[in-house]
Amino acid sequence: MKVPLGKNRVVSEYLLYAVVILVVVVLFDLPMFTTILTAFKTDADISSSPPKWIIEPVLTHFQNVFQGVGFRFERYLLNSVIIGLSATALAILITFPAAYAIVRYKGYGQILMGATLLIRMLPAISYAIPVFVLFHHFKLIDTRLSIIFMHTLFIAPTSLMLLIGYIQDMPRDLEDAAAVDGANVLQILGHVLIPIVRPGLAAVAILGFITSWNEFLFAVILSVEKAVTATVGTSFFITSHQVRWGDMAAAITLSTIPTLIFIFVVQRQLIKGMTTGAIK
Repeated sequence: MKVPLGKNRVVSEYLLYAVVILVVVVLFDLPMFTTILTAFKTDADISSSPPKWIIEPVLTHFQNVFQGVGFRFERYLLNSVIIGLSATALAILITFPAAYAIVRYKGYGQILMGATLLIRMLPAISYAIPVFVLFHHFKLIDTRLSIIFMHTLFIAPTSLMLLIGYIQDMPRDLEDAAAVDGANVLQILGHVLIPIVRPGLAAVAILGFITSWNEFLFAVILSVEKAVTATVGTSFFITSHQVRWGDMAAAITLSTIPTLIFIFVVQRQLIKGMTTGAIK
């Protein structure tokens, strides 16, 4: 029985796509895979050469993360979650009306955009000392509030640019129709724009939360004990005597879980907004 040439071509294309996807997954996810694998290795397997890929998994490093003396990783995770959610929500709350004003009203929007981009382009280390002195003056060192404020500054420029692009692509007729019906600006933003730009808000939320979660410089400068984040806490396994690779890998593995949960939840809103936002 002969197989049609067209079917052979389709099978070849699917195989090519599968190989490309496999290569991409291996290249981008191999570091994370090796980190997770290291978290389940014994210290002897971690230091073995050549590296062992088939192991008998152990949970010793995860126990060390949660039961280490003076190390409260559950608090660090909670701090990261609170700071990430708060900074992301605050950035969206500020930049969404700002993006609408820049697009729809003539004024100093371009100056605001330039100043915002300038903040994003400057090296963060260049204003580390002034920021520390400022927060120390207001007694905000080692508080979540100080880190939330700084992370909001990091998220805001990207959030503003993304939301400007979404609002520019929106038809003005919907806003005009709402205005004719007697809606004010706040009602237009809440009842007309938000359902339509929900995919943009979800994308901004994902990028903002990841930015806050991964930020290290100001998280370590502005924290001492109470406001330590998971990113900073993971670095505590690097001591003057040794690097505890297994414990560090376990902490990194645990740190990815809240991020994945947040992305999964927001991604559902992203898809829902793309399919139903315009209809509303």
